[in-house]
Amino acid sequence: MLQEGNRIECAGCKNSACFIKQCSPEWVERMSQSKNQSIYKSGRNIIVEGQPVFGIYFVQHGKVKVTSTNADGNEQIVRLATDGHILGHRGYSQETYPIGAVAMTDSVICFFDNQILHDAFMANPNFTYHLMLFYSMELRKMEQRIKCFAQMTVMEKVACALHYIMETFGFDEDEQSLSIPLSRQEIANIAGTTADQVSRQITLLKNDGVIDTSGKMIIIKNEEMLGRMMARYACF
Repeated sequence: MLQEGNRIECAGCKNSACFIKQCSPEWVERMSQSKNQSIYKSGRNIIVEGQPVFGIYFVQHGKVKVTSTNADGNEQIVRLATDGHILGHRGYSQETYPIGAVAMTDSVICFFDNQILHDAFMANPNFTYHLMLFYSMELRKMEQRIKCFAQMTVMEKVACALHYIMETFGFDEDEQSLSIPLSRQEIANIAGTTADQVSRQITLLKNDGVIDTSGKMIIIKNEEMLGRMMARYACF
């Protein structure tokens, strides 16, 4: 983890999933010199929805929620991001960011401005190609999620949300739990339902022996059964 006053150079970064690694060695060094690297404490805004677009953010280390405000002014979590993921790409070439991003844990974020990104895209076809594949995958996932959520029961939505959290942020093998504590409202914001509905479904899942809880921590007791609940969907 980055300490205040230290800097992780791109060439020495252990995050093999970062798209910057797709650039030529010369451009990896140039990108490293151009980036702004910061620590965002848990709960701090990385991107504020509606603010001017200055570039794209890369998650070097940490856990982030990407949010969007609906017509009622309520927050919806549209995506989770972790090491190697990018933030703000939907705003690139636009005037304002259509989403917000908030650190869920202390996170190290690298920022590249629009000009250096444009130059890197033009000079590094491999980098551009892999970003294009990422955009395509994100669009496909969004389309699948909209289709599946229209068909799902509330229980299936909650099961899908829990599986998505586990898939993105990992699983604590020692505690047999999701690796990050989440409020019922945060789970609801992912599942597209309400906190009350999430609480009811979690109680049912506990009664069925699928999960258990300890405060905000959710312990997965039967991963196979959880997976079967949303096996016919590919919502994330």
